[in-house]
Amino acid sequence: MKLPQQATTAAPPKGRSPFKPQLVEAGQAAPSMAANDVRELPVLGKIAAGTPIEAIQQERDRLPVPESMLGAGEHFVLEVQGDSMLNAGILDGDYVVIRRTDAATSGDIVVALVMGEEATLKRLRKKGASIALEAANPAYETRIFGPDQVQVQGRLVGLIRRYH
Repeated sequence: MKLPQQATTAAPPKGRSPFKPQLVEAGQAAPSMAANDVRELPVLGKIAAGTPIEAIQQERDRLPVPESMLGAGEHFVLEVQGDSMLNAGILDGDYVVIRRTDAATSGDIVVALVMGEEATLKRLRKKGASIALEAANPAYETRIFGPDQVQVQGRLVGLIRRYH
């Protein structure tokens, strides 16, 4: 009976280096990303994922965000408060990374300023001349507005979750 030869590892695809895991020993700090791989973004407060709350636009902290999550444009971070976006994988206490824009496509998750005073995180749907702000949790109703009642302030581009 012939024994199988020792297994060899496959070569990585052309143009890619082989994966080399980095082991972090207990008590040591994890290797950090190079300074140019992250951008410090302002945390501008909380965003409602549930009942809309008063819009807050002041920096209260800064959070390092991987550059690969961002792309071009101005970005900011908001802390999620509520559970209306639960089925979209956005939980109470998460941090959402938002690209500042006043334009969005139907289906985008956006920061919407409603009637000039309350901000909310919802999925935007355009239906004729109306704008629907949809929750991703069946416990919340879709709210319908006229085009002059909703102002898009940004579009979701990333999510950061801390485990305590």
